[in-house]
Amino acid sequence: FSHLSLSFRMVGWSTIESDPGVFTQLSHDLGIRGTQVEEIVTMEDSEFAQMAPVYGLIFLFKWTQDMAQAHRSAATCVENSNIYFAKQVINNACGTQALLNIMMNAEGIHLGDQLTEFKAFTQDFPPDLRGESMSNSEMIRGAHNSFARPEPFEMEERKATKDDDVYHFTAYIPFQGNLYELDGLQEGPISLGPCEDTSCWWKQVRPMIQERIEKYAANEIRFNLLAVCRNQRDHALQMISQNRFNTELLKASLLSHGIEESDDSMQDDEIDDFTPVPMDLTGLNVEQLKQRLADCRSQIHEYKNIVASEDEKAAHHRQENARRRHNFIPFIIALLKTLAANQKLQPLIDAAVLKAKAKTEQQGKK
Repeated sequence: FSHLSLSFRMVGWSTIESDPGVFTQLSHDLGIRGTQVEEIVTMEDSEFAQMAPVYGLIFLFKWTQDMAQAHRSAATCVENSNIYFAKQVINNACGTQALLNIMMNAEGIHLGDQLTEFKAFTQDFPPDLRGESMSNSEMIRGAHNSFARPEPFEMEERKATKDDDVYHFTAYIPFQGNLYELDGLQEGPISLGPCEDTSCWWKQVRPMIQERIEKYAANEIRFNLLAVCRNQRDHALQMISQNRFNTELLKASLLSHGIEESDDSMQDDEIDDFTPVPMDLTGLNVEQLKQRLADCRSQIHEYKNIVASEDEKAAHHRQENARRRHNFIPFIIALLKTLAANQKLQPLIDAAVLKAKAKTEQQGKK
């Protein structure tokens, strides 16, 4: 689990934010390609459909001893040697382990050389030893801790008490015709039953997550749901390439009918390992060919908008991640010294104290 009131430096594993930009960059730093992480806000069908295919869900919730015991007693842990499941053996690693538990089981994901070797090396390990191996991996721990917030003081790691807010990440995946919850605090994968439709498996998991949320008090709103999905920019570029290819086929077919179409701009990013599939034009008349051509051009325009939107989102994530990783402490100390040298610090402190007292008195009158 993650203890949100403490941040540790590079001694162990730091806390990380449940943020799509953080998890997307973490995946990239681990060498994973072809995926991204998006935040689920409404849990409506349309929101999931826009991200399809969804490889897995990462759910962040407030962890309590009572809730954990109740969930453990109701859960059915199974032994399935085909599922890659790592047990959590160190604090604050649950977010990265939830991400990796999804990635290691998803089909069609490029893990990169290092993670591929790591998976092969630990494939026959029991869950606790897999978790130990993840915790001891310099590559995985380094990528995780790159998001650690700089701290002015080193603090010794301590166990959370009942008064601390403790949060935990768990993962949900479809795998070989069944649904599973992969919770690093459990002994093994939790079977959630057969998967009725792999294309929209999240429809079965959604009520389970909603039920867990409803068990908390009405004023508890600190939940977060992330979806690990296909990289939307890469997919849009592939669709542009496919429609460009179809456009040229259609123009050539129209030219055979004596109709010459204008040239189309071909300036787009190149896509590696993608081969367009020729469109079947058998039996199409001129009007049908023109309609197909118009459809292809329209889709190119739509996918270009998606690329632009994803580029804007990625730039925002880069900026936010740079701010997370930047050490602002020297700037803050310099600012405080400058305020003190100009006799402006003490008045600000006095005003803040008076404001705090007034707020406390106001709350006491309620």
